[in-house]
Amino acid sequence: MAEKLFSDFEPISKETWKEKVITDLKGADFDKKLVWKTENGMTIPPYFNSEDRENKSEILSELKNILPSNENEGMDWKSFQRVVGKDNAEVNTNALYLLDRGVEGLVFDVDSIQDFDIEQALKGISIEMISIGFENVKHPRTLMRDYVGYLHIHGVSLDKVAGYINFDPIHDFTTTGAMDEEGFQRLSRLISYTAEMPNFKVISVASDAFVNAGANHVQELAFSLNTLVEYIDQLSKFDVEPTEVLSNVIFQATVGGDYFHEIAKFRAFRLLVLEIAKLYDASFDASNIVIVGNSSLWSKSLYDPNVNMLRNTTEAMSAVLGGVDAINIEAHNASYEKPTTQSQRVALNISHLMREEAYLGKVADPASGSYYIDTLTEKLLDAALLLFQTIESEDGFLASFKSGGIQSLIQKTRDQKEKLIAQRRSVYVGTNRYPNQQEVVNPEGVSVNHDTVAEVELLLPQRATLQFENLRLKTEKYVHDGGTRPKVFNTLFGNLAMRKARSTFAMDFFGTAGFISEEQFFDSVEEAIQGAIQTDADIVVMCSSDPEYQEHVAAFAKAFKASEAKGKKLILAGFPGEFEAAYTEAGVDGFVHVKTNAIQALSQFQADLEIA
Repeated sequence: MAEKLFSDFEPISKETWKEKVITDLKGADFDKKLVWKTENGMTIPPYFNSEDRENKSEILSELKNILPSNENEGMDWKSFQRVVGKDNAEVNTNALYLLDRGVEGLVFDVDSIQDFDIEQALKGISIEMISIGFENVKHPRTLMRDYVGYLHIHGVSLDKVAGYINFDPIHDFTTTGAMDEEGFQRLSRLISYTAEMPNFKVISVASDAFVNAGANHVQELAFSLNTLVEYIDQLSKFDVEPTEVLSNVIFQATVGGDYFHEIAKFRAFRLLVLEIAKLYDASFDASNIVIVGNSSLWSKSLYDPNVNMLRNTTEAMSAVLGGVDAINIEAHNASYEKPTTQSQRVALNISHLMREEAYLGKVADPASGSYYIDTLTEKLLDAALLLFQTIESEDGFLASFKSGGIQSLIQKTRDQKEKLIAQRRSVYVGTNRYPNQQEVVNPEGVSVNHDTVAEVELLLPQRATLQFENLRLKTEKYVHDGGTRPKVFNTLFGNLAMRKARSTFAMDFFGTAGFISEEQFFDSVEEAIQGAIQTDADIVVMCSSDPEYQEHVAAFAKAFKASEAKGKKLILAGFPGEFEAAYTEAGVDGFVHVKTNAIQALSQFQADLEIA
């Protein structure tokens, strides 16, 4: 039946499909309407078919042989979780709690734990059964000496131990400006010290500094590869062979919120690492490539934080479909407070859901064969390789970073991202769109980034929503200090559909800054004017259709400004177009519409209301 069904229809070429769409667009520009221009500088058409994969390179065919898989040839990944706690006893309790709930890798934040003691922290944990990771380690050699001693005491064979120590002096330099002068020598000693631990990695190449500073996927991939090559070059000065470096690296890649791009990014990452590795060792074993997908700070929000659970879910799925060896999903509230055992459990259960309920562990490379993902993967491969080569031609990562070249590239990307966020064209639910007006966050309980004096420009981690969060926190601080929360009154008249749509837009717009809105329908313009005059709100927003604006705005504004409502702001919801000057002359103080830069406009409203 299926064969007959398909044979009854002639295949449609991409050009034929496009011609039909252009006809249906009735003169509208195809590229402007349907072609997506991404943050990576790529243009993505709305439709892919087999024509897009004709005459393409065969590099993607390598993936099926090198992606991690289980005995059933399905996707295989481990579930990591960061262990939190102020002291060894609390850390141990939380670690055992996570183990009881199926975690396969424990990551200890060493310097955040008071007098960290391996014996106490690992009490009751079967080291051979899970991966153990150590992060934020000031004295890696001392830690490894204690860890190896612990393993010997407890009779654990070194070749059975899996895990890593996240010691990354290059990453630390990009975020603090301080270069550990002995960092590379310490790494060389760690490599030698852990020679009998083939499954324990001592060199981390982490991309979080790039992603959380606003870099795009191409920059993340390229700069990670540049960092890898920098380690190979620097460690060669201490007689460490490239093959030793490659077998000791763990890639800590950060997962963002762009679902399909993230899938393609991880697939491209593995292929690029393999290509670089083969330049140093033609017989390099691809199974030595270990990629961990970690939650990003950039994609999370302070406001409406439960939405972060949903973001964690899509991000984790994109990492798994991209073929990571492990995922480390942070609790949804980890970016602004200490996670609870419950929030950690929810984060861990995301992995269990994908494995046990979505059955991703039973499917071999489900992303394979997608025209879109394959094309996107190839585009990222080509663009990242070109940028990587450019940085290498400028004497490598450290030289480029010291000269400010890498920071400049990331800054341009971040500025463009922040512009789209400010215009609300890039949506963060609960923050710059669909805010919960009843939500209150104590501004005194929110930590902020402090400027650090350094000889180089630093990559400072931040949430993408920081501009809106600061805007709303300014209002919260004003209210917390005794001020009255700004009120917005939407006066609706005329066309039912347009007045309601524009009122909803305005409430959404002002809500992102912590203003409280209410709306009222009026049967006539005269009643709407009286309602606007009598309200105790600080801002009045006219909500109606364009034809009714042209007929009534002048009279509305003159009557409003001539009344006892002086001092209140009169705003029009909608794009005024050619009538902007006339409306402004009549007394309208401003306009809110989809082209408005919300950060600039709301900052001005706060200034007008003396919210400092």
